[in-house]
Amino acid sequence: MPEIKFLSTLADLTGEKSLKIGYKGEVTGLIENLDTKFEGKDFKENITHENGQIKDFVKILVNGQDIRGTGGVATEIKDEDEIVIFQTLAGG
Repeated sequence: MPEIKFLSTLADLTGEKSLKIGYKGEVTGLIENLDTKFEGKDFKENITHENGQIKDFVKILVNGQDIRGTGGVATEIKDEDEIVIFQTLAGG
């Protein structure tokens, strides 16, 4: 089962720091699955644009690799993968 870790504000939003979920498929399906799991918390709305692409300030790493360099939301998730999802912070 893939393990998903939520960092920063997403841990606060979901109320979870990590969880294991029975899922195999593309990142886009995983996001849908998590949006259903965290119903009412606007999970998908917080990390994606209306077109389904990941917002610029959100990072999704699969086994330490940013999905922007490995296929984007079409990146495949396998059983033993570790997924880390977080919002980058900026300030001035």
